[in-house]
Amino acid sequence: MSGDKKDVGDKIRRAVRKGAIETLARRLIAIPSHSGVPTREKEAAEFLHEYLSGNGVSSKLRKVEKGRPNVIAIVKGTTGGGKSLMLNGHLDTVPAYKMDIPPFTPKVKAGRLYGRGALDMKGGLAAMACALVAIERSRVELQSDLVLAAVVGEEERSEGTEDIVMKGPRTDFAIVGEPTNLEIQPSHRGLEWLEVHVYGKAAHGGQSDNGVNAISMAAKFIDVVESELLPKLGKKTSKHTLPPTLNLGVIKGGQQPSSVADHCVLGIDRRWIPEESLDQVFQEIYDVFDTVKKDHPKFKAKLKRDPRSMKTMTHVPNVVPSDHVLVKSLGSSVRQETGRRAKISTFWGWTDAALLTHFAKTPTVVFGPGGAGAHAKTEYVKVSDLSACTNVYMDVATRLCLVD
Repeated sequence: MSGDKKDVGDKIRRAVRKGAIETLARRLIAIPSHSGVPTREKEAAEFLHEYLSGNGVSSKLRKVEKGRPNVIAIVKGTTGGGKSLMLNGHLDTVPAYKMDIPPFTPKVKAGRLYGRGALDMKGGLAAMACALVAIERSRVELQSDLVLAAVVGEEERSEGTEDIVMKGPRTDFAIVGEPTNLEIQPSHRGLEWLEVHVYGKAAHGGQSDNGVNAISMAAKFIDVVESELLPKLGKKTSKHTLPPTLNLGVIKGGQQPSSVADHCVLGIDRRWIPEESLDQVFQEIYDVFDTVKKDHPKFKAKLKRDPRSMKTMTHVPNVVPSDHVLVKSLGSSVRQETGRRAKISTFWGWTDAALLTHFAKTPTVVFGPGGAGAHAKTEYVKVSDLSACTNVYMDVATRLCLVD
């Protein structure tokens, strides 16, 4: 970084108020924003919008679905030089389920901030918001726009980021603040939720030979998946991501013990790699159908996409080259913050980064804090990482949104 940009960076860092990041993260965690809340993300979005506006950042709420707005905040560039950057994070969390900690009463212990969404991803979202506030407060004039998109629905159908892709704002690059333990992760697998509907013939349990048991037929399908398809997937590798996986996560069938089940549904989570196509993913299941039917002619099944996992855009893999300018800029910023060379790896889950990279043509990298327990009974984010992430986000903004 040039001397001028270092001075700018120091000025911005001084604008971060002590304790502000942790306080904001706490307040966001304290607002339930999961699918079980009648108003969903509304209160969290309104709170964040008011926080940003109250600290001088231009912010607006934009409706995605009834009662569910995205927060779009912008620190405007003055001349159009440099590259524009979006910081993207989601307002929603998974439900609390039966957590071992009070989910919405955030608490710090031994440098860890606990609560539902602390790691996934209200901690990262707080760091992003504080980065915009500090830049605005410092009165440093960026040459290109720095945008924060706090979006709804990432844990389900990605409605919020789909809205960003379709309506803007568009930027040159983007960072999604999912938890990466301060590693730079420019790639991840695609995600497809599938339903296999197995059909039988109903009959009384006392005359079961007159029926076709859909549960039994589903078991035949599972047997071929485990004996043939899973070993096949296990041999596949990717240059960019973790290997592909298939998980049989749900099974539902039958009406009562004394009836032959005429319908059984299997829920499948399929993580697919850039070297695969979605048609291949589907064809592998159809091939299993054919294998089962050879030995069991009464087997009948249909493959359907689970409507809960996407709105309109396929959850494709994300791939940004490791030598991309955004990755390099993040690497320089991480090294400046930590004193260590940044680790470049691949994200294990799926994120909205893929929608931005693939559909908006905005190269997007995942980078966020560390912790543990996303979607689990005990969830926390490292408090020190919140500060580190804020500094990195601010530093990357000066590297990209300013030119020498």
